[in-house]
Amino acid sequence: MDEHRQTAEELAAAFLDSGTGGTPLAAPHEHPGGDDGISHSVRSFEHGGHQVRIETTYRITIDERPLPGHVEVLPDGTVHYHRFPQYAPHSAVEVVKAVIDTLWDKPEVPDELGDDGPSAPGHEHEDRP
Repeated sequence: MDEHRQTAEELAAAFLDSGTGGTPLAAPHEHPGGDDGISHSVRSFEHGGHQVRIETTYRITIDERPLPGHVEVLPDGTVHYHRFPQYAPHSAVEVVKAVIDTLWDKPEVPDELGDDGPSAPGHEHEDRP
């Protein structure tokens, strides 16, 4: 995986200039793992002349079933779940509550505007739990 290192100031400027009203955007990344409920993310930055790397791993299950898709921690510490691209709360607990309230144990809704074929390879987050 190609890591792009930026200073905190560069990240802040990029977020403010992103056209999202200051909402942080996910950095380019891979989708490690599958639908086993395990997600891994890495945040790297420089602070006070020191190189910092924070690795976060989540293993999330609901009713002993793994949460499908990928959860990652964004540079500002908020949590992003690929199936909710515009939602980035301050904790994984809030992500899981949103999944239970909106997707979990709900019947799949057909995509009337899309094709009936499989989702694009490598983008398992488009599937439903």
